Amino acid sequence: MKAAKPMDATSSVMRPGKATRRNAQTSPDGPAGSVAPLEVKAPAADKSAKTPQASFPNYPAANPTARTNGKVFFSRGEANYVCSASIVASEGRSLVWTAGHCLAENAVWSSNVAFVPAYSAGSEPYGTWYAKNLTTTAEWFYNHEWDYDVGAMTMTPTAGVRIADYLGAQGIMWNQTAGYTSNAFGYPAGSPYDGEYLVRADGDTADEGDNTIYMYSGLTGGSSGGPWFRNFNETSGLGFVNGHNDFIYTNSPAWMYSPYYGGQVSGLCNAVRYQEVYKLTTATPKISGSAKVGKVLTAVPGTWKPSPVTLAYQWKINGKVLSGATASTLTVPAAAKGKKITVTVTGSKVGYSTASKTSASTAKVKVGSLSAATPTVTGTAVVGQVLTANAGSWAPAPVALSYQWYRNSSKIKRATGATYTLVQADKGKKIKVKVTGKKSGFTTLSKVSKKTATVKAV
Repeated sequence: MKAAKPMDATSSVMRPGKATRRNAQTSPDGPAGSVAPLEVKAPAADKSAKTPQASFPNYPAANPTARTNGKVFFSRGEANYVCSASIVASEGRSLVWTAGHCLAENAVWSSNVAFVPAYSAGSEPYGTWYAKNLTTTAEWFYNHEWDYDVGAMTMTPTAGVRIADYLGAQGIMWNQTAGYTSNAFGYPAGSPYDGEYLVRADGDTADEGDNTIYMYSGLTGGSSGGPWFRNFNETSGLGFVNGHNDFIYTNSPAWMYSPYYGGQVSGLCNAVRYQEVYKLTTATPKISGSAKVGKVLTAVPGTWKPSPVTLAYQWKINGKVLSGATASTLTVPAAAKGKKITVTVTGSKVGYSTASKTSASTAKVKVGSLSAATPTVTGTAVVGQVLTANAGSWAPAPVALSYQWYRNSSKIKRATGATYTLVQADKGKKIKVKVTGKKSGFTTLSKVSKKTATVKAV
């Protein structure tokens, strides 16, 4: 067997809450859950990788099934051992799933833990990845309870690249039905196998009770930790881990057993899913534009890395969220008058922790200024004729308009509509109209038309 490279790994024991013991039928102990597989473009593999034996699945190294499965090398005491494992999807993009006993036994942690994806006859087409953190359940670590024999490894990135970002990842499920059609994988090293090739065994699982399930596989030692896929897609090479090669009984070695994936699996996933999540490089946003009602403010987010980062915006008035204000620009509403405005920018990127930054406040928002054209008057300046006020364009729309007609410089009583019918008193006078615009948060504005010609008699 191959010795793994020494490394420093931390370890942790987690207790998800002890599942209810069932001496008869195994069933879910909580809500069903899953994490979807992660598909990535195949990286270039080492061309020296050897072809598996003809009786074994002839997956090229670039196949998602091959590159997300691999062989585990580790030490315990003075002895070296092997197991199997698979990359599973998580927020941290660094999770490898295996059996708990590959990581710890009798309250002793394994050391020198290394994972070789797509291992084949000594070749390492995607290199060797080293565990930085080992996690299993307290029930397995302290009490050797087989139905809690699950484990996860958080892998150290290689050259700053996380393993799932590089190779993709399988999904994982829990609290599903105990019986399903399974596609099991692993690197069995016991006769008739030699541990050098990925082996596949297909079959139906059955309920053993006591939170364990089993299937006929014929896989041997060394395959421990290898996944049992549910809903495996032959085309994509991806599925959901819903069990693993865990233990056999000596009197019936062809039957492989797995813990039933229930609360212990969901608990373990939740304990490690954010390990190795990266932090975004953020910037404090700025606001450009005039803090005045009706004016447009623009959020300037600055540089967020690594690009591309998805940015979301939320504008606030005096620290309170402004409903619906989620664009990179904001037309200052009347409600902001006399208050201060900020914008919060939130950056998100798969495999990175979401981050938010808030700008400095603007100055207190000033009253807005309306803009308007000078009104005009149409119609014939003859007693009995109708004059019409044309207000022109007022902004920002909508603006509430009112009218007042004048005879020379004197207000005409009750002449407050958009039209005015000339009367006998207007003869020999000139007529004009004043249009006044009002809008909440804005200074009231009035515009006066030019005078008409002198009004004539009929």
